[in-house]
Amino acid sequence: MTNIKKFQKYLKKNNFDYYIINRTDEFLNEYISAYAERLKWLTGFTGSAGRAIISQSSAILFVDGRYTFQVKQEINKKDISIKHINNYWAHLKQIANFNVKIAVDYKLHSIKEINHLKNIMNKSKSNIVFLKANPIDKLWKNQPKHPNAKIFNHPIKYAGIDRKIKINKFQAKIKKNKNDFYILSSLDSIAWLLNIRGSDINMTPLAFANLLIPKNGKLTLFCETNKIEKKLVKKIKPLCNLKKFNDLEKIFGQIPKGKSISMDYSNTPYYFKNLSKISSLKVKHLNNPCTVPKAVKNSIELKGAKKANIRDGVSVVKFIYWLKNLKNLKKITEIKAANYLLKLRKKNRLFYSLSFDTISAAGKNAALPHYRVSKKTDSNLENNNIYLIDSGAQYKDGTTDITRTIILGHASKEIKDRFTRVLKGHIAIANHKFKKNTTGAQIDYLARQSLNEVGCDYDHGTGHGIGSFLNVHEGPQRIAKKTHSNSHQILDGMIISNEPGYYKENDYGIRIENLIIVKKIIKNFYFETISFAPIDIDLIDVKLLNKNELMWINNYHSIVFKKLNKFLNLNERIWLKNITKPL
Repeated sequence: MTNIKKFQKYLKKNNFDYYIINRTDEFLNEYISAYAERLKWLTGFTGSAGRAIISQSSAILFVDGRYTFQVKQEINKKDISIKHINNYWAHLKQIANFNVKIAVDYKLHSIKEINHLKNIMNKSKSNIVFLKANPIDKLWKNQPKHPNAKIFNHPIKYAGIDRKIKINKFQAKIKKNKNDFYILSSLDSIAWLLNIRGSDINMTPLAFANLLIPKNGKLTLFCETNKIEKKLVKKIKPLCNLKKFNDLEKIFGQIPKGKSISMDYSNTPYYFKNLSKISSLKVKHLNNPCTVPKAVKNSIELKGAKKANIRDGVSVVKFIYWLKNLKNLKKITEIKAANYLLKLRKKNRLFYSLSFDTISAAGKNAALPHYRVSKKTDSNLENNNIYLIDSGAQYKDGTTDITRTIILGHASKEIKDRFTRVLKGHIAIANHKFKKNTTGAQIDYLARQSLNEVGCDYDHGTGHGIGSFLNVHEGPQRIAKKTHSNSHQILDGMIISNEPGYYKENDYGIRIENLIIVKKIIKNFYFETISFAPIDIDLIDVKLLNKNELMWINNYHSIVFKKLNKFLNLNERIWLKNITKPL
């Protein structure tokens, strides 16, 4: 019996018509620990974002454009149908018309999401049942255990700002909004605010925790307190009461009735709104006060990011040199290539881990924007074919993310055309100057213009924010087609990825990604590229580039050589000099 069938049996037994599930955890993370991969257990889908609506007799999996091709390869189509994520709420509205009972784990859904669901349900006779325990956890045999990694200090030499200063500003925000408390559940915000890091999530240095912040006085940090390193305990105990997760409901119950508690409805689990109401507290929405200052890097964080990207760039250059000079390409698989790059990165100073699973994709696998290689899918690299590698690392002074598309041999006319158009889009973003209050949605079209001229496009965003030894995907900044999630203005000091692409199903994929820092000069803003690795000249059709674009690529390659050559051996240096010559 498949896992879907087992779960549908549970629904019938408990008289639930539907169950909805997001791919996330109790902290609403994008990247999650193995124990929280409930959607994967249920459907077989391994992507980093998705939702499912399960009924007693059917199942629908909703994914975004990054996974359109991938999901078809991973799920059992007899049990599960696929729809685009844009259809999710419309489908729930249809369901609500039939007066149904929908079960949800309210720890895995935001307040905003549940409020929206309630509004839909209120227009019909349908109702929501909040489950205190997750039913998948009961059905999942050999479910991985919760991680037990240490929580450690993130020193001021990397963080740039003392935790006391951050806390004071946060509490001032609570007072300004006339609230008594704030509950913080976003792990990257807690890590940033307290200058702490952990290893509870693979490749993302976060610790499982919740933080109750009063308008005055000591904070209360809920976590597995035995995981906190002794040196860190001494540093944070004057600022925080340390409590276990099991104490959450007890502490909330001790807050005087009628006090106000604020939370960000977009990224706080509904559980906390429910708990606050049970505790007779007034619940208010307040945007997470950490989100913007965390995204706007201070001078120390920006210096760290630049240094980290130079070290990382050296590894990528050494990797491309190795790849381009292999005598027997057929012996190299996607996994072997990814492992070789990891080996190079591990030699770097301040290396902590990768920042996400390396996307090492040969040929048609590169057509899957978020392809995740496994032993089952591991393919050999091929002559005269595309190889795409999207990778990054966590360094204690910064987080990196870079993508290069490489041709192993000779490229077809079509591939060179598409690659050059992607490059033109990349350059258009990198060269763009803009005014105050500009959003990512307003400049996204620049990256797609050249592709659109020949009827092509890509179904993912052009850029996402990057954390500082934190999440490789960070908001609120985003470059993408207009949605609510990318309506925030681009601010001085933010770090964003610049990664247009093109994907031809079952054939090949192309993406070029660098990180860019937002900089201000007088009243205008511009981008400074801080990722350094050559862009494959064997894939460029120079005739398609105008003078400014040609100037950009030549200047960029000149900078790559100047920044990195001293860290290379003689053969690598000669090779890099040759491939970064002016076109």
